[in-house]
Amino acid sequence: MTITDIVNKTYFYTTTNSTTFSAANMLLAINNAYERVASLIMQCDGRWEWDDANNTDFPIATTTITSAQQDYSLAVTHLKIIRIEVKDSNGIWTQLSPLDQSDYAGQAQAEFLKGGGIPVYYDLVGSSVFLYPSPNYTQAASLKIFFQRGAAVYTSAEVTTGTKVPGFNSLYHELIPLHASHDYAIAKGSANVNQLAEQIRIREEALMEDYRDRNKNERLTLKVRYNVKYFCFRG
Repeated sequence: MTITDIVNKTYFYTTTNSTTFSAANMLLAINNAYERVASLIMQCDGRWEWDDANNTDFPIATTTITSAQQDYSLAVTHLKIIRIEVKDSNGIWTQLSPLDQSDYAGQAQAEFLKGGGIPVYYDLVGSSVFLYPSPNYTQAASLKIFFQRGAAVYTSAEVTTGTKVPGFNSLYHELIPLHASHDYAIAKGSANVNQLAEQIRIREEALMEDYRDRNKNERLTLKVRYNVKYFCFRG
C-alpha cells in the first residue's frame, strides 16, 4: 500500500477529501499511526529485531572513544539499545556488560572503577551511555552501539511523490489508514468510531502474532542463567 493508497483509504473511511482533511493534518495522522504500529512490532518481535525496510543502513552506530570521557550521547532515534561494544588499542572488540547505579550502591559514582582503563560496563542514563571505567585512550570508531529505531515516517515530499510504502509486513499496511481514521472519528464524533476500533483490534492481534512467530526456524532451547555480580564495595 503506497502513501497515496493510504491517504485515499483514509478519505474513504472518514468520508472526507483534501479540502476537509488538510494535508498537514493527514501527514500528522498517518505518521502517528505508523509509529503506533512500529511500537507494537517492537514489543513482540523477539530475537529477530525489526527494522523499517525503508532504512538504507544498518542500525549500528560507531563513534570515537576519547580518553577520560565517560559519557557519550545517544541519538534520539535509538529507541532500544541491543548491545554495546568497545575496541581496545590492539583492535580487539569486546562486548560491554550493562549495569545500573544500584549495582554500586554505597559508593559514589565518581569513585566507581576510578582511574580509567578499557571499559567493561555501561550504564544508560537519559540520552547518554556512561562507560566504566572511563577509557584511558583515544581512538576513532571504537565505540559501537547496536540499536533498534522507530518507523521511517513520511515527509510531505514523500506524500507528494506518492510511492513510498510502509516498512513492515504489507499484510498489515491497512492499520495505518484505520488508525488515522479512528483518530479523526474520535475528534469528530463519527458514527463508525467503534467499527474502526474493532478492525484495528483484529489486525493488531494478527500483526503481533505474526511478528512473535517470524523466527520459527530458530530452535528453542532452555538455558540456565546464572546471575552473579562481582561488586563488593561495602566493608
